[in-house]
Amino acid sequence: MAPEGRDGTGRHGEGVPPVKAGADGEREKQADGVDGVDRVDGVDRVALALLGGLLVAGNLLTAWLLLKSFLVRPPDGHWDQESVTAAGVPAMCAHIGSWLTDWGTVHLVRWGLLRPWWYAVPIAVGVVSLVRMLMLTGR
Repeated sequence: MAPEGRDGTGRHGEGVPPVKAGADGEREKQADGVDGVDRVDGVDRVALALLGGLLVAGNLLTAWLLLKSFLVRPPDGHWDQESVTAAGVPAMCAHIGSWLTDWGTVHLVRWGLLRPWWYAVPIAVGVVSLVRMLMLTGR
């Protein structure tokens, strides 16, 4: 005698109806019965806005650091070690920041909370900051 499945038919999983997405492929809004907070696939909109805001702030910070690296000009027109350091440190910080924002983007895209085009910003900042660092060091 075969053991019965969860649905009592002897077949595992066949009696459970599949979960369907919305008609137009978008996520369905669900209202939480306890506190009335709107949720998107079980994620609070506040949490999504907070994570997205942190990611945007990180991308803006890395872009500002990269811009600062490009705007450094030596006072006497000669690139000495102090001028190279003043331009290289923001470029290095932008490169590290691009890795951090890329890490956050990977997770948010994997969870389905952001679209894949969000990868473009940290990758672009990372490539440009790496090129800037290589130009400054002469390697």
